Amino acid sequence: MSEATVLASGAGPVRRVTMNRPEARNAMSADMRAAMLRVLGDAAADPTCRVVVIDGAGADFSAGADLDELSRSRETEAAIDYVKTFEDILEAVEKQPQPVIAEVHGAALGAGCLLVLACDLAVAAADARLGIPSGRLGLVVNYESVERLVGAVGFKRASDLLEAGHEVGGTEAAEWGLVNRAVPTAGLHDAVDMLARRVAGRAPLSVKASKRGIRAAARRGWDRSTDAFPLADFDMMAAEAFASRDLTEGMAALRERRRPDFEGR
Repeated sequence: MSEATVLASGAGPVRRVTMNRPEARNAMSADMRAAMLRVLGDAAADPTCRVVVIDGAGADFSAGADLDELSRSRETEAAIDYVKTFEDILEAVEKQPQPVIAEVHGAALGAGCLLVLACDLAVAAADARLGIPSGRLGLVVNYESVERLVGAVGFKRASDLLEAGHEVGGTEAAEWGLVNRAVPTAGLHDAVDMLARRVAGRAPLSVKASKRGIRAAARRGWDRSTDAFPLADFDMMAAEAFASRDLTEGMAALRERRRPDFEGR
């Protein structure tokens, strides 16, 4: 690509991933979707990375799908690929070993809002705008995204967002559960940076296992009779954390009233 549609910055524990099509309000083109998968994969493979932050260049987080590209894809077999590659990004965020934080400013609409929902944590500017205008376009959001939405905001509010096309500001989004909290626009970057550094400062094995357990509980309801594999995976991660040097360090730091120095092992 002649110009990067996704930028990765920040060496060490905090990796910042920036959607970089400000002239198109960070609409998610094929190049951007492919680049996002590569960048997330690079972060997943980096043992020094402990948290990922996703934001958008320019005035918006993401206005959603690239409608010109989507229109062209409907005339070919690329339509199926378009939907699949976007869902691949959402699944990659869910399966990312590190927690993923969305920094939401301006518009987070359609695919942009669904990306926020897939993230583990989200902080929005008070004047951000979130919504899913699928009904206005004649689209149907895929089931996995509907499931995430209902899990976050409940049945009634999901109906309001999808069926009525209701859009919410950042403050209301926090009240509804679309994001964790809303902050004044001028303080958004600092608030996300503080949250990212707080997560990065926790024991990595504990954080990774917690993410896995939360995802399993949200999507599968913790039924050990039917979900043996993911829950056994979580149990193994929890046991690894219990036997880790980090647990010894964490307990010692608590006794000595100092900041722990976690190594992720």
